[in-house]
Amino acid sequence: MADAPNPEDQPRDDAPILLEGDAGLLLRFDTQQVRSILPHLIDALSDAVVVVDRNFHVVAANRRYFEAFGVRQGHVVGMLCHQTLNCAEALGGRGGSNCTACSVLELKEPRRLLRNLTDAGGGQRRWEATLNPVLDAAGDVTHVVEVWRDISERSRLEAQLSHSERLASLGILAAGVAHEINNPMASLLAGVESLQRWLDRTDELQEESRADACEVLEILERSIRRCRETTDKLLLLAQPYRLAADWVDLNRAIRDTLTLLSYQMRKQGIEARDELDAELPKIWARESALRGVCMNLCMNALQAMPTGGTLTVRSRRDGAAGITFEVADTGVGIPKEQLERIWDPFFTTKPVGQGTGLGLSITQRIVVRHGGAIQVESTPGHGATFSVRLPVTGPGGDGV
Repeated sequence: MADAPNPEDQPRDDAPILLEGDAGLLLRFDTQQVRSILPHLIDALSDAVVVVDRNFHVVAANRRYFEAFGVRQGHVVGMLCHQTLNCAEALGGRGGSNCTACSVLELKEPRRLLRNLTDAGGGQRRWEATLNPVLDAAGDVTHVVEVWRDISERSRLEAQLSHSERLASLGILAAGVAHEINNPMASLLAGVESLQRWLDRTDELQEESRADACEVLEILERSIRRCRETTDKLLLLAQPYRLAADWVDLNRAIRDTLTLLSYQMRKQGIEARDELDAELPKIWARESALRGVCMNLCMNALQAMPTGGTLTVRSRRDGAAGITFEVADTGVGIPKEQLERIWDPFFTTKPVGQGTGLGLSITQRIVVRHGGAIQVESTPGHGATFSVRLPVTGPGGDGV
């Protein structure tokens, strides 16, 4: 007959617990001490934690949960979870059948989910949640522990990385396409020019037929040059300008751009205003690149004012080491939802055939390569203002 157990040999609630670790080390836990600091440990976590029992009552929640979701701390414990917590399923009106915590109770298995939820400030945040069951000795679920982690910043960085990788791939593809198209375009252009010279020499055609043929050749040449222009922009998207940097007079580049566009502005009824700082210093840059930036921004402004308006170009010192120039129009403006997308290659709001969607993407790349930054402010119906800030002594177009 076995000896009766000695009560003194039974572990007490306040007795230390010895656990053997992976390396054979004994870890000593004082249960009384753990109980006293456990609430503080949970409150110190950067993740939001909430515990729900099998009857869907909230048992506990840490400080981060209250701060993140704006839940009132004194009105949570003991209440039904779908009535007091920021429950995505309950808020969506789908009932308990789609509740993740309910499925953990039923299946006795952990679950992981991603949710876009409104935080205490009313903003949308991206959350990753892990829900784990707590089992009793009989293997039944007694509680579900939910741990919510804010991954908004991580998601944003991952999206930026993915976008950068797509742009890099696009640049490689653009270079290959441009080279493949340029070769046949060059042959077509040479053929058109040869036919034009033949028409100039021959006397076999009547004047009316000659005029018709010249008109057709002119249309062909214009279309070919437009294709060449598109492929040139594709090449700019894929690589930086190759011309050497020098000290550039930005005011002169702006004035030259306005002169080139003067006919188009008169045709559209657009008034041009230049507010240029006469003391603006020269900057270290690639002149052709900066002229391309001026042209792209001014052309965008003209296209935003098809029935007339005012184009204003400004330049000024920006601190001791920088300059800023702005291109402002009084056109249709840019919708708020499109402000972030206007820098994407091939994104355009223009009708089919009136734009490639490469201008602003190339412009942004040029500005960044010069160590600068570009931004836009716009109110739909009240025009847009593009601001470009550049350093006086920057990398000169060799930036990343």
